[in-house]
Amino acid sequence: MFSKRISVFIASLVLGLFLLLPATAQDSVELTLSIGARGFGDAAPVLIETCEEEVGGISVEWERISDVPNESRSIYVTNFTARNSKPDIIAVDVIWPGDFAARGWIAPIEEYFGEEALAEYIPGFLAAAQVDGHTYAIPLYIDAIHLFYRDDLLEKYGLDVPSTWEGLIAAAETVVAGEANPDLAGFISMWAKIEGLFMNWLAFFQGAGGTFFDMDGNLAINNEAGIKSLSTMVSMLESGVAPESILTFRPNDARLLFQQERAVFLMVQDFVLAPLTADDSPVKDAVEFTRVPYFEGKDMTNTTVIGGFLLAVNKHSENVEAAADFIKCFTSYESQVQAGLIQGKVPTRPAVYDDERIADEAPGVAALGANFVYAFARPSAQTGTAYPEISEIMQTEISAALLGEKTPAQALADAEAQILSLMP
Repeated sequence: MFSKRISVFIASLVLGLFLLLPATAQDSVELTLSIGARGFGDAAPVLIETCEEEVGGISVEWERISDVPNESRSIYVTNFTARNSKPDIIAVDVIWPGDFAARGWIAPIEEYFGEEALAEYIPGFLAAAQVDGHTYAIPLYIDAIHLFYRDDLLEKYGLDVPSTWEGLIAAAETVVAGEANPDLAGFISMWAKIEGLFMNWLAFFQGAGGTFFDMDGNLAINNEAGIKSLSTMVSMLESGVAPESILTFRPNDARLLFQQERAVFLMVQDFVLAPLTADDSPVKDAVEFTRVPYFEGKDMTNTTVIGGFLLAVNKHSENVEAAADFIKCFTSYESQVQAGLIQGKVPTRPAVYDDERIADEAPGVAALGANFVYAFARPSAQTGTAYPEISEIMQTEISAALLGEKTPAQALADAEAQILSLMP
């Protein structure tokens, strides 16, 4: 009898202790994180394990998805349309949050962060995910258009690094004339009819003091800044500062030409930094970079057009709060330090650029930070579901001007008329 009482007591004690213990892995909330294997690479499993421990009570499965934006977007759209609860957390391109939020596919998550926490991210990037007072995604890593240049050639001709478009054009003409090399271009970029072309024009446009929408929310492209920016691009073609082949260039095409020592200036995204500075790169000791130029008198304008990815929560997830807590950890200060060191991902928290570990072990990542002071997002948050069509309109009309089929003024007037017909 006594032994039976002891057995019952022990069983009750064990059960009581079990109920007091934190949830085990078997009882934890199961989350699925969808992010590209190449895009976040070796940093993903490290941060997942760290955040499982830090958040507690969660188990995270990494769903490796295509790194090609159009392919991953197609998969997400299929899932959202079917109202699937998985994946819980998705990596979204900077131009998707406005569209996804407008369709009711991703959940607002600002309440799980608070204003102070949100203020720690790059404002120009966070704005891409803020719609009607709500925040629908948190910046994970950032990239942007920067101006790369041949420091050796500028030094050879006693030229300063240009900060204005006027200065860049003059420097390009001086170097090309001095080198007398028919294969050397003054300026190259991605001017094929792609999203990158729209990004290019936006950089010129903002550098002229323009904004896609004015303070009252009205479309504002067919104006002095719009015409000046597009006219400058046209004149760079007509004068030969930019070669005709630029109209076929995508980012990597431009990078290859620059890496072959066939251009003075290159304006593309920062993914080119690694191959340009690799040991086998002919320009590894000559390439430097700075912010995208502005026009004279417009030095306070934002000219760094950003790309990159954010993390959002599936509106149909059964664990929105847990997913938001995971994102908070996955994009934390320490997580971004580790992503920078492990995978070379550029942080979305300005404070991380000053971290000694980043400065010592990833100086290229740290140096990019200065340009993100001038960061701005494409007008995707404001245009929502209409953004893809608006971008297509802008690409078409900008191309028409560059090909000489329309004047810059006519191209922008036509673009404005088409965009206004789409807006409510």
